[in-house]
Amino acid sequence: MNYELVNNITPGSDVWEKVKENVAKDDATVITLTAAPRFYGLLQDEGVKGINVLDHVTKRTYVPDQYRFFNDVPVPTWAKIDMTQDGSILVTDQGDVIAREYLFGNTRRAVQDVRYNNPDGTLDYIEEYAFDGTVFSNLFYSDNQLQEIVFYNSDVQPVVRYYFYESVINFITIEDPKTHAVLKDYANLEDFLVDQVAQLVTKDDTVVFHYMGVEMNSLREAKSHNVLEMAESVLDENGNVRGNLAMILQGQLDYIDEVRVDSQGYEDLKQSGVPMDRVVELK
Repeated sequence: MNYELVNNITPGSDVWEKVKENVAKDDATVITLTAAPRFYGLLQDEGVKGINVLDHVTKRTYVPDQYRFFNDVPVPTWAKIDMTQDGSILVTDQGDVIAREYLFGNTRRAVQDVRYNNPDGTLDYIEEYAFDGTVFSNLFYSDNQLQEIVFYNSDVQPVVRYYFYESVINFITIEDPKTHAVLKDYANLEDFLVDQVAQLVTKDDTVVFHYMGVEMNSLREAKSHNVLEMAESVLDENGNVRGNLAMILQGQLDYIDEVRVDSQGYEDLKQSGVPMDRVVELK
């Protein structure tokens, strides 16, 4: 199979337009790395097939043509949910604002998340909803600092947990949704993505990516044919071949099999004297 690997879907950006061209040309499927409650809606809007790594782990499925109305959220029995004149939505209980709701963009009623406050006004937790209205995740806070994110499957059973220390993910677990036994754990997000992408693709697959950041790093253990199609200049601001690109072409990052560049990039690389055996000029 052919895949286009991106961190997230960014409608309207130059690189996303290129991804969509490749998808149409190669009958490719998009793989996204970032947790995205709106993933299903974006696939529908953009007319592409896609797999989100986190959804793949939680085995989440989506229900077409379904959403959660903004007054269908968990609140105290006598709480009031009111839309103000500026479009914001407040949840009040006995005169106090206890939560705020946010809607998905370009909708007037589909709730995206609810942000619950402590009595002192600090964040308590956020409940996020997938585009079809099912619970996607809970984000738990202490002293306004994010401590943990729990990601659920379609049956609202916890499967993946991100733990934070000083705003950085420092532990991830995958658990059995029924027994809650931990099946696998990771020291950081990169290790999680590397392992999951390696399980998702095979040696018979081709994976095209466009940036030498998290997308490239996630392919470190993948056995697929991995292709960097440059979305930026091959040269840095000092006129030198970009560091990671030079390492790829010199064989130091040997899990990248091919580099595709435009005509200017091809000439720049030839002039720089780097090995060209992995370089393909896009016509």
